[in-house]
Amino acid sequence: MKSVSLLAGLAWCFAAFGDDTPSLSHFSYVTEEYPPYNHLDQGSQTGQTIDLLRQLFQHTHTPFDPALIQSYPWLRAYQLALETPNTVLFSTNRTPSREPLFDWVGPIAIDRVALIARREAGITLDTLDEAARVGLRIAAIRGDIGELNLAEAGYPDHLIHRALDSQSALAMLLNERVDLWAYSTSVVDWLAERAGHAPTALEPIHTLSRYPLYFAINRQSDPALVAHFQRALAELHALENPSLVYKDE
Repeated sequence: MKSVSLLAGLAWCFAAFGDDTPSLSHFSYVTEEYPPYNHLDQGSQTGQTIDLLRQLFQHTHTPFDPALIQSYPWLRAYQLALETPNTVLFSTNRTPSREPLFDWVGPIAIDRVALIARREAGITLDTLDEAARVGLRIAAIRGDIGELNLAEAGYPDHLIHRALDSQSALAMLLNERVDLWAYSTSVVDWLAERAGHAPTALEPIHTLSRYPLYFAINRQSDPALVAHFQRALAELHALENPSLVYKDE
């Protein structure tokens, strides 16, 4: 009888104080619609980075619970990751201005951000200054790497037309409400194809940046959890797993 009582007491202790062993399930994950890396498909999270995250959970012998991942508009997800400990934001361009704001685990991929035009518009550019001189209107998602690129380059603010998400930005471009869209070339290709547009309908005409994508982790997170995450990805890379996302676009 005493042994039963002792086991019950131990069970209560573990329930009350939790397991101190680092686990990827101790993080909350926030993301956006950024296909082919991460996006919703019939209500389920899917994409290359989601596949990588599943591999990391499997590698660390952790049951993968899709409920750990929440999708938001980019600016909301970004603010949550900035403000909430043990929160992971992905897939995030690791830029010099963002460097001190997060802990970083990666790389996941190389992301090329460019000015995207309708091919039929026949726009050619050598520099952003040239675009500003002729007053080209550029769509950018609020808080996204495209908007950051434009702001850091000093592009006139009145020529930047801000959108909440990629679908609205794409519609702005296709409906000729803007001349260009500052966004990831990989994501634009995916979105255009899924929307039924010909592969040649849109074209990148000027590269703005080329940064690696990472998991960005709130700086106030448990250091043991961050180290556990970093170690798990390093071990997967060491295995030279061919399904890892990392590649140059």
